[in-house]
Amino acid sequence: MKSAIVTGANGFIGTALVRELTAHGVHVFAVIKDANENINSIISLPGVNIVYCNMDEIEALASKINGHPEIFYHLAWVGTTGKARADHNVQLKNAKWTVDAVEAAKALDCRRFVGAGTLAQYDVNAYSPLNGSTPNPVSIYGVAKNAAQMMSKARCNELCVEHLWGYLTNTYGIGNYTMNFVNFAVKTMVTGKPADFTAGEQMYDFANVRDVVHGLFCIGDKGKANYSYYIGSTRPAKLKEFIRIIRDEINPEIHLNLGALPFNGVNLGYDFFDCTPIIQDTGYEAKVIFREGIKETIPWLRQQIMAGWI
Repeated sequence: MKSAIVTGANGFIGTALVRELTAHGVHVFAVIKDANENINSIISLPGVNIVYCNMDEIEALASKINGHPEIFYHLAWVGTTGKARADHNVQLKNAKWTVDAVEAAKALDCRRFVGAGTLAQYDVNAYSPLNGSTPNPVSIYGVAKNAAQMMSKARCNELCVEHLWGYLTNTYGIGNYTMNFVNFAVKTMVTGKPADFTAGEQMYDFANVRDVVHGLFCIGDKGKANYSYYIGSTRPAKLKEFIRIIRDEINPEIHLNLGALPFNGVNLGYDFFDCTPIIQDTGYEAKVIFREGIKETIPWLRQQIMAGWI
Protein backbone atom coordinates (compact mmCIF):
# COMPACT_ATOMS: atom_id res chain seq x y z
CA MET A 1 0.00 0.00 0.00
CA LYS A 2 1.50 3.30 -1.12
CA SER A 3 -1.42 5.73 -0.80
CA ALA A 4 -4.82 5.89 0.90
CA ILE A 5 -7.79 8.13 1.57
CA VAL A 6 -9.23 8.46 5.07
CA THR A 7 -12.57 10.19 5.64
CA GLY A 8 -13.18 11.44 9.16
CA ALA A 9 -9.42 11.74 9.39
CA ASN A 10 -9.37 14.10 12.39
CA GLY A 11 -11.66 12.00 14.57
CA PHE A 12 -10.51 9.76 17.41
CA ILE A 13 -10.01 6.65 15.29
CA GLY A 14 -9.30 8.60 12.09
CA THR A 15 -6.37 10.44 13.66
CA ALA A 16 -4.89 7.21 14.96
CA LEU A 17 -5.35 5.55 11.55
CA VAL A 18 -3.57 8.41 9.77
CA ARG A 19 -0.68 7.99 12.20
CA GLU A 20 -0.61 4.24 11.59
CA LEU A 21 -0.64 4.63 7.82
CA THR A 22 2.08 7.28 7.74
CA ALA A 23 4.21 5.16 10.08
CA HIS A 24 4.13 2.52 7.32
CA GLY A 25 5.18 5.06 4.71
CA VAL A 26 1.70 5.42 3.20
CA HIS A 27 0.80 8.76 1.61
CA VAL A 28 -2.55 9.84 3.08
CA PHE A 29 -5.25 12.10 1.71
CA ALA A 30 -6.96 13.12 4.94
CA VAL A 31 -10.56 14.12 4.22
CA ILE A 32 -11.84 16.74 6.67
CA LYS A 33 -15.33 18.23 6.83
CA ASP A 34 -14.33 21.89 6.54
CA ALA A 35 -11.68 24.45 7.45
CA ASN A 36 -13.23 25.00 10.91
CA GLU A 37 -12.17 21.51 12.02
CA ASN A 38 -9.16 20.97 14.28
CA ILE A 39 -6.37 19.25 12.33
CA ASN A 40 -3.47 19.92 14.70
CA SER A 41 -3.04 16.22 15.44
CA ILE A 42 -2.39 15.23 11.81
CA ILE A 43 -1.22 18.32 9.91
CA SER A 44 2.45 17.80 10.75
CA LEU A 45 2.56 14.07 10.01
CA PRO A 46 4.76 13.13 7.03
CA GLY A 47 3.02 12.45 3.74
CA VAL A 48 -0.39 13.88 4.68
CA ASN A 49 -2.48 16.00 2.33
CA ILE A 50 -5.49 17.72 3.91
CA VAL A 51 -8.58 17.66 1.69
CA TYR A 52 -11.66 19.60 2.76
CA CYS A 53 -14.88 17.92 1.69
CA ASN A 54 -18.19 17.59 3.52
CA MET A 55 -19.92 14.24 3.18
CA ASP A 56 -22.86 16.04 1.58
CA GLU A 57 -20.47 16.87 -1.27
CA ILE A 58 -18.40 13.68 -1.32
CA GLU A 59 -19.16 13.18 -5.01
CA ALA A 60 -16.84 16.14 -5.67
CA LEU A 61 -13.91 14.50 -3.88
CA ALA A 62 -12.26 13.27 -7.08
CA SER A 63 -11.94 16.84 -8.34
CA LYS A 64 -10.04 17.79 -5.17
CA ILE A 65 -7.42 15.04 -5.31
CA ASN A 66 -4.58 14.79 -7.78
CA GLY A 67 -3.81 11.09 -8.07
CA HIS A 68 -5.33 7.64 -7.69
CA PRO A 69 -5.06 6.39 -4.08
CA GLU A 70 -5.16 2.62 -3.71
CA ILE A 71 -7.31 2.26 -0.59
CA PHE A 72 -10.37 4.24 0.48
CA TYR A 73 -10.94 4.10 4.26
CA HIS A 74 -14.37 5.42 5.15
CA LEU A 75 -14.56 6.39 8.82
CA ALA A 76 -16.70 9.56 8.66
CA TRP A 77 -19.94 8.98 10.56
CA VAL A 78 -22.13 11.51 12.36
CA GLY A 79 -23.79 10.53 15.63
CA THR A 80 -21.61 7.75 17.02
CA THR A 81 -22.41 8.67 20.60
CA GLY A 82 -25.18 10.19 22.70
CA LYS A 83 -28.76 10.80 21.59
CA ALA A 84 -27.78 11.05 17.91
CA ARG A 85 -27.30 7.27 17.85
CA ALA A 86 -31.08 7.00 18.16
CA ASP A 87 -31.86 9.64 15.52
CA HIS A 88 -33.03 7.73 12.46
CA ASN A 89 -32.69 10.76 10.18
CA VAL A 90 -29.03 11.18 11.12
CA GLN A 91 -28.27 7.48 10.84
CA LEU A 92 -30.01 7.07 7.49
CA LYS A 93 -27.87 9.91 6.14
CA ASN A 94 -24.78 8.08 7.32
CA ALA A 95 -25.81 4.96 5.40
CA LYS A 96 -26.38 6.99 2.24
CA TRP A 97 -23.05 8.79 2.64
CA THR A 98 -21.30 5.42 2.86
CA VAL A 99 -22.65 4.44 -0.54
CA ASP A 100 -21.77 7.90 -1.85
CA ALA A 101 -18.22 7.27 -0.61
CA VAL A 102 -18.10 4.12 -2.74
CA GLU A 103 -18.99 6.25 -5.76
CA ALA A 104 -16.14 8.61 -4.85
CA ALA A 105 -13.75 5.68 -4.49
CA LYS A 106 -14.64 4.49 -7.97
CA ALA A 107 -14.22 7.99 -9.44
CA LEU A 108 -10.71 8.05 -7.94
CA ASP A 109 -9.94 4.59 -9.32
CA CYS A 110 -9.34 3.20 -5.81
CA ARG A 111 -8.71 -0.52 -5.77
CA ARG A 112 -10.33 -1.20 -2.39
CA PHE A 113 -12.97 0.28 -0.11
CA VAL A 114 -12.69 -0.37 3.64
CA GLY A 115 -15.69 0.50 5.80
CA ALA A 116 -15.68 0.88 9.58
CA GLY A 117 -18.37 -1.19 11.22
CA THR A 118 -19.10 -1.74 14.89
CA LEU A 119 -19.72 -4.40 17.49
CA ALA A 120 -23.17 -2.81 17.80
CA GLN A 121 -24.03 -4.62 14.56
CA TYR A 122 -23.50 -7.93 16.35
CA ASP A 123 -25.77 -6.84 19.18
CA VAL A 124 -28.51 -5.71 16.80
CA ASN A 125 -28.36 -8.85 14.68
CA ALA A 126 -28.43 -11.16 17.69
CA TYR A 127 -31.24 -9.40 19.59
CA SER A 128 -33.49 -7.13 17.52
CA PRO A 129 -34.93 -9.85 15.20
CA LEU A 130 -36.08 -11.99 18.15
CA ASN A 131 -39.83 -12.14 18.71
CA GLY A 132 -40.70 -10.14 21.80
CA SER A 133 -37.36 -8.29 21.92
CA THR A 134 -37.42 -4.67 23.07
CA PRO A 135 -34.50 -2.92 21.36
CA ASN A 136 -33.21 0.32 22.78
CA PRO A 137 -33.54 3.40 20.54
CA VAL A 138 -29.75 3.49 20.13
CA SER A 139 -29.99 0.22 18.21
CA ILE A 140 -30.82 2.43 15.22
CA TYR A 141 -27.09 3.13 15.03
CA GLY A 142 -26.26 -0.55 14.60
CA VAL A 143 -29.06 -1.00 12.07
CA ALA A 144 -27.70 1.90 10.00
CA LYS A 145 -24.23 0.36 10.08
CA ASN A 146 -25.74 -2.90 8.80
CA ALA A 147 -27.45 -1.04 5.96
CA ALA A 148 -24.25 0.86 5.15
CA GLN A 149 -22.26 -2.36 5.03
CA MET A 150 -24.69 -4.29 2.82
CA MET A 151 -25.42 -1.46 0.40
CA SER A 152 -21.78 -0.42 0.04
CA LYS A 153 -20.79 -4.03 -0.57
CA ALA A 154 -23.38 -4.39 -3.31
CA ARG A 155 -22.38 -1.12 -4.95
CA CYS A 156 -18.67 -1.95 -4.73
CA ASN A 157 -19.23 -5.22 -6.55
CA GLU A 158 -21.28 -3.45 -9.18
CA LEU A 159 -18.46 -0.94 -9.71
CA CYS A 160 -15.62 -3.53 -9.51
CA VAL A 161 -14.14 -2.06 -6.31
CA GLU A 162 -12.99 -4.56 -3.69
CA HIS A 163 -15.10 -4.28 -0.54
CA LEU A 164 -13.84 -4.95 2.98
CA TRP A 165 -15.42 -4.23 6.34
CA GLY A 166 -13.97 -4.03 9.83
CA TYR A 167 -16.13 -4.68 12.88
CA LEU A 168 -14.57 -2.40 15.48
CA THR A 169 -14.96 -3.53 19.05
CA ASN A 170 -15.33 -1.17 22.01
CA THR A 171 -12.39 1.14 21.34
CA TYR A 172 -10.75 3.13 24.13
CA GLY A 173 -7.66 5.27 24.52
CA ILE A 174 -6.25 8.76 24.79
CA GLY A 175 -8.17 11.16 22.56
CA ASN A 176 -11.58 9.53 22.91
CA TYR A 177 -14.08 12.18 24.07
CA THR A 178 -17.21 10.05 23.63
CA MET A 179 -19.18 8.52 26.46
CA ASN A 180 -18.36 4.96 25.52
CA PHE A 181 -18.36 2.37 28.29
CA VAL A 182 -14.77 2.90 29.42
CA ASN A 183 -15.18 6.67 29.63
CA PHE A 184 -18.55 6.30 31.35
CA ALA A 185 -17.18 3.88 33.93
CA VAL A 186 -14.10 6.00 34.62
CA LYS A 187 -16.16 9.19 34.96
CA THR A 188 -18.60 7.46 37.30
CA MET A 189 -15.83 6.32 39.62
CA VAL A 190 -13.60 9.41 39.40
CA THR A 191 -16.48 11.72 40.28
CA GLY A 192 -17.58 9.61 43.22
CA LYS A 193 -20.95 8.52 41.86
CA PRO A 194 -22.35 5.11 42.88
CA ALA A 195 -20.64 2.47 40.74
CA ASP A 196 -23.89 0.97 39.48
CA PHE A 197 -23.58 -1.52 36.62
CA THR A 198 -25.29 -4.60 35.28
CA ALA A 199 -24.20 -7.92 36.73
CA GLY A 200 -21.48 -7.90 34.08
CA GLU A 201 -21.89 -11.55 33.19
CA GLN A 202 -22.09 -10.83 29.45
CA MET A 203 -19.01 -11.38 27.30
CA TYR A 204 -17.27 -8.17 26.26
CA ASP A 205 -14.16 -6.98 24.54
CA PHE A 206 -12.21 -3.73 24.65
CA ALA A 207 -9.35 -2.86 22.31
CA ASN A 208 -6.91 0.00 22.52
CA VAL A 209 -7.15 2.42 19.61
CA ARG A 210 -3.60 1.57 18.53
CA ASP A 211 -4.59 -2.06 18.01
CA VAL A 212 -7.82 -1.12 16.25
CA VAL A 213 -6.14 1.07 13.64
CA HIS A 214 -3.43 -1.52 13.14
CA GLY A 215 -6.25 -3.92 12.32
CA LEU A 216 -7.70 -1.47 9.80
CA PHE A 217 -4.28 -1.12 8.19
CA CYS A 218 -3.97 -4.91 7.98
CA ILE A 219 -7.42 -5.28 6.42
CA GLY A 220 -6.70 -2.65 3.77
CA ASP A 221 -3.29 -4.11 3.03
CA LYS A 222 -3.92 -7.87 3.06
CA GLY A 223 -7.60 -8.58 3.73
CA LYS A 224 -9.64 -10.67 1.29
CA ALA A 225 -12.12 -8.90 -0.98
CA ASN A 226 -15.77 -9.13 0.13
CA TYR A 227 -14.71 -10.22 3.62
CA SER A 228 -15.58 -8.63 6.94
CA TYR A 229 -13.23 -8.92 9.90
CA TYR A 230 -13.69 -8.46 13.63
CA ILE A 231 -10.92 -6.28 15.11
CA GLY A 232 -10.53 -6.98 18.80
CA SER A 233 -8.09 -7.49 21.64
CA THR A 234 -7.95 -11.31 21.28
CA ARG A 235 -8.70 -11.37 25.04
CA PRO A 236 -12.49 -11.12 25.54
CA ALA A 237 -13.84 -11.66 29.04
CA LYS A 238 -16.93 -11.04 31.12
CA LEU A 239 -17.72 -7.36 31.45
CA LYS A 240 -17.37 -7.46 35.23
CA GLU A 241 -13.68 -8.39 34.85
CA PHE A 242 -13.01 -5.23 32.83
CA ILE A 243 -15.01 -3.15 35.34
CA ARG A 244 -12.87 -4.49 38.19
CA ILE A 245 -9.66 -3.63 36.36
CA ILE A 246 -10.90 -0.06 35.80
CA ARG A 247 -11.90 0.18 39.47
CA ASP A 248 -8.56 -1.16 40.69
CA GLU A 249 -6.61 1.38 38.63
CA ILE A 250 -8.71 4.26 40.02
CA ASN A 251 -9.22 3.15 43.61
CA PRO A 252 -9.44 -0.49 44.78
CA GLU A 253 -11.63 0.64 47.68
CA ILE A 254 -14.53 1.67 45.42
CA HIS A 255 -17.52 -0.60 45.99
CA LEU A 256 -18.96 -1.99 42.75
CA ASN A 257 -22.74 -2.41 42.63
CA LEU A 258 -22.80 -5.18 40.06
CA GLY A 259 -26.38 -6.09 39.24
CA ALA A 260 -27.80 -2.69 40.20
CA LEU A 261 -28.79 -2.04 36.58
CA PRO A 262 -30.80 -4.33 34.30
CA PHE A 263 -29.21 -5.86 31.21
CA ASN A 264 -31.30 -5.49 28.06
CA GLY A 265 -29.89 -7.63 25.30
CA VAL A 266 -28.30 -11.00 24.61
CA ASN A 267 -25.04 -12.43 25.85
CA LEU A 268 -22.81 -12.80 22.80
CA GLY A 269 -20.75 -15.97 22.85
CA TYR A 270 -16.97 -16.18 22.72
CA ASP A 271 -17.06 -16.92 18.98
CA PHE A 272 -18.40 -13.43 18.24
CA PHE A 273 -15.08 -11.99 19.45
CA ASP A 274 -12.87 -14.37 17.49
CA CYS A 275 -9.93 -12.64 15.79
CA THR A 276 -8.72 -15.79 14.02
CA PRO A 277 -9.82 -14.69 10.50
CA ILE A 278 -8.01 -11.33 10.62
CA ILE A 279 -4.94 -12.94 12.17
CA GLN A 280 -4.77 -15.71 9.58
CA ASP A 281 -5.51 -13.53 6.55
CA THR A 282 -3.53 -10.40 7.42
CA GLY A 283 -1.06 -11.16 10.21
CA TYR A 284 -2.86 -8.85 12.66
CA GLU A 285 -1.53 -8.86 16.20
CA ALA A 286 -3.13 -7.11 19.17
CA LYS A 287 -0.37 -5.83 21.44
CA VAL A 288 -2.01 -3.71 24.15
CA ILE A 289 -3.22 -5.64 27.21
CA PHE A 290 -6.27 -3.98 28.75
CA ARG A 291 -4.73 -3.42 32.18
CA GLU A 292 -1.76 -1.62 30.64
CA GLY A 293 -3.88 0.33 28.17
CA ILE A 294 -6.29 1.52 30.84
CA LYS A 295 -3.39 2.47 33.13
CA GLU A 296 -2.12 4.96 30.53
CA THR A 297 -5.62 6.16 29.61
CA ILE A 298 -7.06 6.92 33.06
CA PRO A 299 -4.73 9.86 33.90
CA TRP A 300 -5.67 11.53 30.61
CA LEU A 301 -9.36 10.83 31.18
CA ARG A 302 -9.15 12.22 34.70
CA GLN A 303 -7.74 15.49 33.32
CA GLN A 304 -10.49 15.77 30.70
CA ILE A 305 -13.21 14.98 33.25
CA MET A 306 -11.92 17.58 35.69
CA ALA A 307 -11.76 20.13 32.85
CA GLY A 308 -15.36 19.34 31.88
CA TRP A 309 -14.53 17.98 28.43
CA ILE A 310 -16.01 14.56 29.18
